[in-house]
Amino acid sequence: MWRKSCLIFLSLLTLWLAGCSQAVPLSQQEVVFADSFVAGEMGDWVLEADSWGRAAVDQEKLLIEINQSDTMQYSALAGQTFTDFALEVDAEIIAGHAESSYGVLFRMMDAARFYRFEITGTGLYMVERRNADGSWTRLLDDWQESAAIQQGVGALNRLKVVAAGSGFALYVNGALILQFTDTAYPAGTVALDAGTFGVSGLQVAFDNVVIR
Repeated sequence: MWRKSCLIFLSLLTLWLAGCSQAVPLSQQEVVFADSFVAGEMGDWVLEADSWGRAAVDQEKLLIEINQSDTMQYSALAGQTFTDFALEVDAEIIAGHAESSYGVLFRMMDAARFYRFEITGTGLYMVERRNADGSWTRLLDDWQESAAIQQGVGALNRLKVVAAGSGFALYVNGALILQFTDTAYPAGTVALDAGTFGVSGLQVAFDNVVIR
């Protein structure tokens, strides 16, 4: 019964996304936020630094650096809450190991509750939910491969998250790679993040954020 209901929902979500695309192309939908990280024109991103890592703006890009292994660092967009939206951003590893990850946090209720969409420089992706008790719930059984992900240090990928109620669609470089449903978090802010696994030393650059 769950599988049947889920398949029905995903089909409806696909039709909804297609309908939106046909009625109003994404490029013509209302832009509610955009950022190219130009000095004096930036959004209110939280930029913090310590011995573990930092988030900073350098050469008109949002740069996240991590100096420790098994560490996650993010920069949140302060003061703005989104419910249903489509977010796109360019991202690339510019230094470090390709096994590291980077991506988008969304429907971020606070520092402990959010969804996380990540890809790695080796062509894998994952989506998970951070819970209030500090635990993680994976919304996939394990990291999955996608041919849509450009691999390696210096490879640019454009990520997109579409949220519509409890339905979500995730894209890389224009290719739909996953649809899923979850009802835990109905709204929240967004953030850009990066993470290391068994090795330290990572720099990830983000640019051209658009939220419709």
